[in-house]
Amino acid sequence: MKSAFYKIFNAGIGFAKDPKELKVIVLMNRMAFIMTIMMFVFGVLSPIMHLYDILYFTFPFAVAFILAPYFNHLGWIRFNKYYFTLIPIPLICILCWYNSIILGDRFFFFATATIPVIVFRSKITIFIIFYLNIIAFFTMSWYQNNYEPYVEVPPNLAVQYWCACLFAIFSILYFVVRYFKQGSEDYEKEIETKNEEISAKNKEILDSINYAKKIQSALLAHNDFLEQHLPEHFVLFKPKDIVSGDFYWATEHNGNFYLAVCDSTGHGVPGAFMCLLNIGFLNEAIKEKNISSPAAIFDHVRKRLIADISKEGQQDGMDGILLKAQSNNGQLTIQYASANNAPVLIRNNEALTLGTDKMPVGKGLKDEAFKLHTIDVQPGDALYLYTDGFADQFGGPKGKKFKYKALNELLLANHKRKMAKQKQIFDSTFENWRGHLEQVDDVCVIGILF
Repeated sequence: MKSAFYKIFNAGIGFAKDPKELKVIVLMNRMAFIMTIMMFVFGVLSPIMHLYDILYFTFPFAVAFILAPYFNHLGWIRFNKYYFTLIPIPLICILCWYNSIILGDRFFFFATATIPVIVFRSKITIFIIFYLNIIAFFTMSWYQNNYEPYVEVPPNLAVQYWCACLFAIFSILYFVVRYFKQGSEDYEKEIETKNEEISAKNKEILDSINYAKKIQSALLAHNDFLEQHLPEHFVLFKPKDIVSGDFYWATEHNGNFYLAVCDSTGHGVPGAFMCLLNIGFLNEAIKEKNISSPAAIFDHVRKRLIADISKEGQQDGMDGILLKAQSNNGQLTIQYASANNAPVLIRNNEALTLGTDKMPVGKGLKDEAFKLHTIDVQPGDALYLYTDGFADQFGGPKGKKFKYKALNELLLANHKRKMAKQKQIFDSTFENWRGHLEQVDDVCVIGILF
């Protein structure tokens, strides 16, 4: 017996295209089985209630309902959805034509009108079949009010019949409500499970990225090392994400001090990978190849980037500035190479945007050697190196970019302040400008006072 029920309830589930359709098939099978059982119960009760005419309907209706699982078994899923939702309409109409209005057969339309809501996904189909049931209800109500029934039922039997009808109607509604409740509970459990899986995955990813941040931080210029060579300076470093494509890096080799402020392609994890690669190539050029000129160092890094990651037309690399500081008889000279990002020198209360090459360290439209620039530093000079993240940040009252002009004016207005104070001002200015908007890029600004 249990095996027979299983076959009926699961008839056609192998033809389901997705989990929702699987639930619909199982629901149709179960409702069809329940309604078939109801018809048999009506058939058994009709002689007891002396309503022998009901036998004309119960067994044919039972056959009509039990065909639904059979159609599912054959794989006629689409056909069966229409059959299962439409066949009750003519069956109930026949009952209403045969019986008196006091028996309440027409109220079955309220129950069957809910079935297409759970069987179909198309709103148009649901709308049409729902209103077919409502139209049938009003049509049969009008008919029963204006025409005599085929058979009259004694009042005492009418009450019994009415109670049986209510039981059948509420049974159908119970299955519909239970379907939605079960679907909602299943959905909540699925969401809860997915949330737990996502939370676990997010924790793993965040743990990995936070560990990557420690590795990246170890490769950036350490503050103690910078203070040895740049006594008056500040570093404003604000990654957009946990790890950054922007980086500031410094090293010493053969008596020369090198400082790079660069913006690798991308941000977040991809940018951080490019950052590590760029730092590796800078180290290679200076420490292994013994290249001393910043321009020649950038040429080497560009060559390595093109050879290693630009074989398929990618244009990954970096924009940035590389400084080399030399002291000759107490006179500090700075040589630098610049790729797209230009240093800003403030001297005698005037902001000077220094020269730069309009090409990246990597594959670009131009393939020329980088130019070597020289700055003869004077006491009181302030030199600023920055990437594009600060100037490109959207914010303010109109949600526009901060822009380079405003940034240079901010540098000029505050260049005489203590370096720690300047960092605080630039940080608060950036955050106030950004407001509630998302940070669009990594930010790196280094100020040096000579």
